[in-house]
Amino acid sequence: KSNDFSDTYGVRFIDGPLAGLLSRAVVIIDEKGHVIYTEQVDEIGHEPNYENVINNLK
Repeated sequence: KSNDFSDTYGVRFIDGPLAGLLSRAVVIIDEKGHVIYTEQVDEIGHEPNYENVINNLK
């Protein structure tokens, strides 16, 4: 088990009751390995803006 993804993109909870778990986030990486879109929600109960995600995939 590796923390590479969570460390690279900063999506792991550091403290609190969810410490060690990943937050709800979207990262889109293009075919060249460039990050073209990121979104991390402010509350675990919130969902990402899926419309923005879809628009960034076009």
